[in-house]
Amino acid sequence: MSHLLNRPLKATSLLALPLVAVMLTGCMSSQGSTEPEPVTKSARIALPLSGATAVVDAVPSPAIRYGRYTLANTSPRAEQVDLLSQVIDIQIPDGLAPTVRDALAYALRHSGYLLCPTNDGVQSLYMHPLPASHYRLGPISLRNALVTLAGVAWQPVIDEKTRTICFETRSSYELTRSASSLDLTTDRQPHTGGE
Repeated sequence: MSHLLNRPLKATSLLALPLVAVMLTGCMSSQGSTEPEPVTKSARIALPLSGATAVVDAVPSPAIRYGRYTLANTSPRAEQVDLLSQVIDIQIPDGLAPTVRDALAYALRHSGYLLCPTNDGVQSLYMHPLPASHYRLGPISLRNALVTLAGVAWQPVIDEKTRTICFETRSSYELTRSASSLDLTTDRQPHTGGE
């Protein structure tokens, strides 16, 4: 050992070599894992479609080992199954003068959905200028953004088969509007002065 003291670098390397070997064996993965991989639960996702609710069950799939210490879930996230639940953030530049149709198309641009072709009924919605309070929306779900941009008088109708979104007048709005117009016509009496 006294001859190693004269050569400190060689002594250090001789002592460090077994230590490095022990450390490297700890980094090796074990081949035979006896415990089964956990299975993820089935995802139940409610999709509102024209007043009805359909439930989509994602097929349960096992988690896979992704690296040494990480288990990765292979089931889809809720926003990947129900595309209208994805969260968006809209900011329309102040210099533009967009219409409601422009804002709806902008909100749908990366969603996988398209607006229905314009018909006479929905043209009155599409041609309105976008309110200033709608120039910045989000973070908000795509479904709520469509309802907000269209307003309370309009209801989105989603066709999942063709991935198109149409708008129709809400029936409650039609009843309220016709009732209020009747009230206005019966309450109008010419003012004759006096009291």
